[in-house]
Amino acid sequence: MKCWICQINEANSEEHKFKASDIRRQFGKSFDAVYYDGENLYPFNSPKDKIIKFPKIICTDCNNNKTRNADDAYTKFFENIDKINNMIELTGQINYKDVFQDNWKSSKIDLYRYFVKHAGCKIMTSNFVDQVDISQLRLFILGQEYFTNFYVRFFFNEITKGFTEQLKVNPRDKCQSNIAFGPTIYVRQSNDIGFAGSIINGSLRIEWYYGNQNQFNKSIDFSTESDFVEIISIEDYYPQPFTDFNNEDFFSYLNFGKYHLNEELLKNDYRATFRSLTI
Repeated sequence: MKCWICQINEANSEEHKFKASDIRRQFGKSFDAVYYDGENLYPFNSPKDKIIKFPKIICTDCNNNKTRNADDAYTKFFENIDKINNMIELTGQINYKDVFQDNWKSSKIDLYRYFVKHAGCKIMTSNFVDQVDISQLRLFILGQEYFTNFYVRFFFNEITKGFTEQLKVNPRDKCQSNIAFGPTIYVRQSNDIGFAGSIINGSLRIEWYYGNQNQFNKSIDFSTESDFVEIISIEDYYPQPFTDFNNEDFFSYLNFGKYHLNEELLKNDYRATFRSLTI
């Protein structure tokens, strides 16, 4: 199999589902943790564990070299999560200059390249990979700075912020952090084909959307210093009390709220979002 990014080299590298830097920063060098996929529990105790990696769908050169700046931008972004939480609570926005300083423009692009890399790996390991053209994703990763088929929305969840802060000082069993991602959702309406998913890290939920044929009427403006963040409405997002859930069910509900293990409900929400993004 060829690497989906360069489409030249053999796919011989396993991209992390969760950044190794996140695992090391939040769990330390020695830990005993669990990975929950919504159905089953898998123990792991190393950032190198295969359970938290994608299968071999990219090459070593793309993983270690061509996407290094993207990985570094993502790492720096979440190393500043406390600062980001504060600015969202004060302004409702993420200010990239405050996060990345003088090189914020190139770093913002690289951050989005990480989101694209993650989305591409999710799509390439989905059941619908044969129905999508990922050329726009790979060209952006390899240097293109503008395209109209990919969009990102940021959400802030004060419940997960408070819970994550508690985990830092009073860990519950093997759960010392809150990092997750949602299922890869395939949406088809007439001739329009779309994919969507999410990355969750602490208080932030980053939803991504990729259209195979449809043209978004919203595009990512990499020249803007700040991006708007949507604040999750707690009443709408958590219609059931937290006391109804235990252990890993609680974590899933914490991250996915009303979409808790309900892919059809989530798919309907993504369909509505695609309609708002496309001409």
